[in-house]
Amino acid sequence: MKRSNTRDISSFFTKKSTTKNASQVQTSEENPIPEINITRAPQPSAQGSSPSVTIPPPVVDIVNLSHDPGKRKKLIDFHPNERDLVRRMYIQRGPCQPVDHVFPKTLFGTKERRFNVKWFDSSWRPWLEYSVFKDAAFCFICYLFKAENTAGGDAFVSEGFKAWNRIETIRDHVGKHTSSHNNAVIAMEFS
Repeated sequence: MKRSNTRDISSFFTKKSTTKNASQVQTSEENPIPEINITRAPQPSAQGSSPSVTIPPPVVDIVNLSHDPGKRKKLIDFHPNERDLVRRMYIQRGPCQPVDHVFPKTLFGTKERRFNVKWFDSSWRPWLEYSVFKDAAFCFICYLFKAENTAGGDAFVSEGFKAWNRIETIRDHVGKHTSSHNNAVIAMEFS
């Protein structure tokens, strides 16, 4: 079937008249439009220059970020524009693994247990870290890259793991290939 009267799309729109009378025309001298310069840091204003809008630098003090995972601020509590900077700083430092610390003992039933420094030399080395402040184990990779809306693994991210009599829980933290820990590892590799 053939269409008759094919028209161009511009035929559906009408042009407005661009002529103005003398009273409607405004000159740039009557209503000047100021230029706005956007800069990263405050600049000294020269006399007669155009106004500028200043975007403040990041508020986070990356030099004084706590290395101890028990004292760290949650990553979600940082401004979204600062999170990558914080991640890079922590990756540069690496996980908190104090090897010369005397780990305190905790009584579980009739036995005293404590964090074992040899765990840092195991396959857990890339992610396991210890908080001297909380006497607890944390997951470095999950802290940095765990998705906000995923369930599970919070003991290794915010609260810390202290049940030294349940070593299998540390083993199970890594989980299967679709676990939140392994998804965090993938996120770290592709960041």
